[in-house]
Order: sequence, then C-alpha cells, then structure tokens
Amino acid sequence: MAAMQPLAGLRTVRLTVRGGVFLGAAFVGLIVAYAVGWPALLAVALFLFGAVIAGVVAVIVAPVQLSIERRIEPAIAEQRRPVHVRVTVKGRAPGALEWTEDLPRSVVVTGRAEGVLQAVRPDRPSQLIDYDFAPRSRGSVPVGPLRIARTDPLGLASTRRRVGGVDHVVVLPRIHPVELPFAIRRNDPDTGASTVFGAVGDQLDIVARGYRAGDPMRSVDWRATARRGELMVRTETAATTAATGLLLDVRSESWPDATAFEWAVEYTASLVAALDERHAPVRLATGRQTTGDAIDALVALATVQPVYGAPEPQRVLPELATTDVQVVHVITGPGGARDAARLPALPTGALGLVSIVATRPAQVDPPLGWQVVQRDSAQAVGAEHHA
Repeated sequence: MAAMQPLAGLRTVRLTVRGGVFLGAAFVGLIVAYAVGWPALLAVALFLFGAVIAGVVAVIVAPVQLSIERRIEPAIAEQRRPVHVRVTVKGRAPGALEWTEDLPRSVVVTGRAEGVLQAVRPDRPSQLIDYDFAPRSRGSVPVGPLRIARTDPLGLASTRRRVGGVDHVVVLPRIHPVELPFAIRRNDPDTGASTVFGAVGDQLDIVARGYRAGDPMRSVDWRATARRGELMVRTETAATTAATGLLLDVRSESWPDATAFEWAVEYTASLVAALDERHAPVRLATGRQTTGDAIDALVALATVQPVYGAPEPQRVLPELATTDVQVVHVITGPGGARDAARLPALPTGALGLVSIVATRPAQVDPPLGWQVVQRDSAQAVGAEHHA
C-alpha cells in the first residue's frame, strides 16, 4: 500500500510553464549535444532534466497534511443576499500553497475565493480564509472542497489535491408580496351579496358546520343545509385558529414548462411566508412529503423539483385536509388541470381553491366545493391576486 502512494501522488502532478520550458530545453539540448558532440551542452541539458525530476519528486514526497473547518453564515439564505464563509486551515504543509474554493457557477463571489496560504505548521496559529458570495437561484448550493495547489521551490512542478468535505447552503425561493388573506369570494346568486370565506386576520370567518345538540335554530344555515343534505349551522371562528393547507403538485406531467413550475414554487413560498408573518398555521404537501412548520416548508420548497411517479393530488388530500384545516389550496400546472376537475369534496366547513399556473387558460369545471383560479406565469408573482 505504501508503494502505491507515490504513484497516486504522481497522477496529480502537473508541470508549470517554466517546468515545460525546462523539460523541452533539456530534450533539445540532449539531441543537439549528441549530434555535434558538445559536452558542455550535454551537461546543461542533464542539469535541466534533473531539475525537473527534482521538482516532481519534491511536490510528491514533501508531506501535506491539512484539515479544514468551514463555517457558513447563514446556512439558510435568500437569493442574492450575501453569505459569509470562513475556512480555518490547520495541519502541516511546507512552503506556500495556492488555494481555490470549489463553488458552482450559480453564485456570485464578492471578494476572492482564491489566494495563497503561507507555510502551515502546527506551531503557528491556524490560517483563516474569508470570502462572501451571493446565490442567484434556489436549491442546495455546494461549497467546497478546498482545492490546494503546491509548487516546488523552483516553480517547475505542482500538485493539486482536494482538502475537506462539501458543505451546503439552502437557498430559499424568492419571496414576493402576495395578496392576503387567503380568501375565496363567493357571490350569492339570489341576492348578489358577496361573502369572503377563509380570511386570515383579526376578523372572524363565517363558516358552516354540522348541527350539534344545543345549537340555536336561528343559527341554521338553510342554504347550506339544502346543498349538503344535512342540518348545517353558521358559526364564527377566529381565522387564525384554522390552518391553511397548501398542496404543490410536483408530478412531471403536470409541468411541461419549467418556467411555470418555478413560478409556482415562488408563489407557494410567498404564501407560506405571508401566512407565517400573520402567525397563521400552514401545512405544505409536496408529493409524498408533508410539513407542518413554515420554516420546514420553505426549506422543502428550496429543493423541490418535478418528479415522475409523484402521487396525484387526490391521493394526498386526505392527509392534508384534516379537521383543523379551513382552506385547502392546490397549485398545479396545465398538465394537472384534468385531475383538478376530479378533486374530492373536502370535510365540512373547509373550502378549496385550485390555482392552475400556465401562460394559457385551461378549461376546468370546478368540482363540488372548490373554486378554480387561472394564474398567468408570464406575470410577476407579486402581481397575482386571488379571485
């Protein structure tokens, strides 16, 4: 095993420009010296060749034992906001080391993510590397490993190696100002009166629920009773006590347009952030994953992508639309419009809203208890309003 280590190190060795010139001059000198019988030129050529060999041996044999600790703040970041990285380098390495941090092209570095480390020794303080970058797109952004390049004293050969692992920064989707409350406005066909359900705020919501023993008869909602086929009563409940359920359809067949899917992700994240700002409970379902915390929901949306084989919305709804959820909001693309028309009825008192995100309207007959809203992905997310 020990014999294999120099060979493994040899694969990482590269000649510098100077080393290449030395090696080329050595070969030319050897040929000319033998051709014309010039001993002095032969000695010079052998010296140049020996210098290159010595440089290669120096960068292979000299030990480089480094360890790094990387600290990233914040670990969960917003797009285009600065992220600070501090790398602490410890260990042993003779001579100066050139370093470069491995970063994706999706980030903009402010400062320098490359430089030179002086000789690292255990008797010296740890060396610190500081730089900043701004991510330009959502996702899990890899940071590292640190690429170290060491050159021999004559600058003829260099060796490169990776030090440390890879850390990740979670970059959230863009948050836009969206209209709140989560409201579904229904017009009474008889009186023309407009009622807002599912509002989030300080006002009270008027909802219909099943009759319970002791409820006064004056609170009976006869229109809801006729529609449901059972005795229903009107109740006023504080809007902030009921949760809002968000279901983002992540099936690949629902999103033929990647731009529309990104629009839907940002829209969903904006709704989560707005609800959390109002201290309103929110649940998010993305495929088979369901979260009941706003921060966890935003982190999930940071990395969500369309998936083949993801469950249909109607299969996820029973887990999402529980008794404490007042409004269920399904966000889907043009490919999911057909399934939106087959959504099942929600529990008593819950209201449903389907947003179809596309550049062209999709013809959908709203299922019972649901309202369908067309959302144009060509418009800015903040310009969209609830119907």
